[in-house]
Order: sequence, then structure tokens, then C-alpha cells
Amino acid sequence: MASILGDIKTPFVNDLTLKRVMSSAVKKNIFQNIFTKPGEAVTEEFSEDTSAAQIQVIRVKPINDDARRIGGAVNGGYFNEDNAAISSTQAYPINMLEQIDRPIDIPTNAQDMINVNLVEAELANLSGRVARNINAMTIAVQIAKNFNDLRKGLVENNWIKLDAENPNFKDAIIDAGAQLDEGNEAEGIDAYPDDGRAVFIRSKVKSTLLKTGQLIVGGSNTAQDMIRKGGLDASATPEVATSGYIGEVNNMPVYVASKPVWRLAEKWLGLAEGALDGVEALVVSGIGTGRGLAFNHAIKIVDTQNGQGKRIQPCYRFGAECWDALSVVPIVKSDFTNPSADADLEAIPPKSRTPVATE
Repeated sequence: MASILGDIKTPFVNDLTLKRVMSSAVKKNIFQNIFTKPGEAVTEEFSEDTSAAQIQVIRVKPINDDARRIGGAVNGGYFNEDNAAISSTQAYPINMLEQIDRPIDIPTNAQDMINVNLVEAELANLSGRVARNINAMTIAVQIAKNFNDLRKGLVENNWIKLDAENPNFKDAIIDAGAQLDEGNEAEGIDAYPDDGRAVFIRSKVKSTLLKTGQLIVGGSNTAQDMIRKGGLDASATPEVATSGYIGEVNNMPVYVASKPVWRLAEKWLGLAEGALDGVEALVVSGIGTGRGLAFNHAIKIVDTQNGQGKRIQPCYRFGAECWDALSVVPIVKSDFTNPSADADLEAIPPKSRTPVATE
């Protein structure tokens, strides 16, 4: 690259070249933290040992048996006539193969000629990039499981479809919670637990909830508190740019998933940009998704091999699997169609798949 030091473009007013000072403070990039957190969208209790390529989780299936009556016309003896039941199990995998590990070189010459601490800034960016990928991956595996099983007829459609003219997101979230109350007998679940549920919405959903007053309940003081704070309940203080949290609805924490997270989830699924725009929200029970984070050796800083300078060596390995399609309840636009209609969706890291062609 040619030197541009001779291209002087300093402030110039009224025939005077004015002073310019380089700030040592950094204009920060803002990343949402991991909001798909354990106990509120995923389960991480299976992943204490993260050194392996796969974590296997075992479920002991409930025995398919009901009560009988002594003295009844059928099987009414003092001893049960049925043969003894035999335990059976089902295995659920969590593949730990997704990785963020591209090294970052910071030449000493570059650091010497700029006021900003490049190592510190790059570490902050890296942390945000990891969080965004984990959020997107988790949403991607949950959507893929629901959409794929629905397409193949393995589960009944549990989507909550919004009215095209007057979408009521409050009622939709409540209806989605009721879907989780239905449980999934095939997975040994009478009803998904109240704890462990979470709601992930788009920013425009929050806007509609607040502007239309769909969540304004109680007296005028409660309503004013909610409007003033911008939360979905009177006690919540929104943290959209960090944790994503904006309050609770129907005893479920609600998080705003930003547009970059939804776009990255589309890349994980190999979908074109905007393919998930019809998904306005997800209501999820964490019991149906397992995730592991292998951050044992997350960061190492060494001397770069290219000359004087520092090399950041990240090693963030993680993985997630959604095992239960009905633990995920999508809230969708009335005209939204299943993008897995032709083939299964598979959550693959964007750097390991061919980019989707765009017009």
C-alpha cells in the first residue's frame, strides 16, 4: 500500500491550518451479550466436561403403563398378568464442533502509531462476536428442529399465526405459553416447566406492544411507569443493547434479539437474507435444547510469528442441539411459509458453508 502521509487533510478554516488531536478513547462497537442463557432457553447442565467432540445425554423413557382394577373383568387378579416392564433409554447428542479461532495479529509498528489500545479493542470485539454467534446458533438449531419436524409430519403444527390486519403480540405470547402447557408425551413431558421458558422477539414487536398499549394493565401509575421505562412490566428496566432483557409477559422473560442476530441465524441455516422475517418471535422451553460452551482455553496472547507484535489466539468451541420440536413455539406472520419445505434445515457455521447467493 502506498504511503498517504503526504496527503494532508487537516482542519482548515479562514486560511489557518488548525490543530487535530487523536483521542485515546475508542468508539465502541456494541454487541448484545448472550441472552439465550442457561435456564431460560437452553440447558447447559449436561456439559460440565467440554473436552470431547460430542456430549451424549441419556433419557430413561417412561414405561407406557396405566392403572388396573383388582377384580376387574380384564387383568383383575391379585397379581398383574402383564409381563415385567424393561427399562429403555433414548440418547440425545450435543456436538461440540463449532469454533471461533481465527488469529488476530497486531503489529508493534501499528500500535506505536495509534493512540488506541488495539489489543484491548480487539478483545472486546471478539467477545461480542462470540456472543452473537452463540445467540444466532441457538436460535438456528431451535428453528431448524421445529421447521424440519413439522415438514416431515413428526409433530403437529404449533405455530401461533398473527392476524394480518391487527397483530396482537401479547395474546400471541400467551397462546404460545399455552402451547408449552400442552407438553409433549412422546418426549416424556406432560407440560413444559414454567421455569426455563423465554421469549425472543424482534425490536418491532416491542415497539408494537408499547405503542398499541397491549401490555398496559392495572392503574394509570403502572401504565405510566411502563411507558416511562420502556419495559413490558412496571418493574423492568430494559437492557436491549446488553442483555436484551425488557421484562416479563405471562411469567416468561422477554428478550429483544437484534436484527444482526436474526441475520446471522439465517446464515447459520443457509437461508437468504430476510428468509426469517416472517418469524416475529420464538417462545422456548429450555428443557428441549442442550448446549455446551468449551471455553477452557478461550484466549491466548503470544508474540506474532510475522515480526514484532502480538497475536491473539482465540479458541472458543461450542455446540447446541434442539431435541424437541414442540419445545419451540414460533410466532409468525399470517402468510409465513416453512422455508424447509424442500429439504431439512441444518445449522452450520457460516464459515463452513457456501454463502447463499444474493441478487
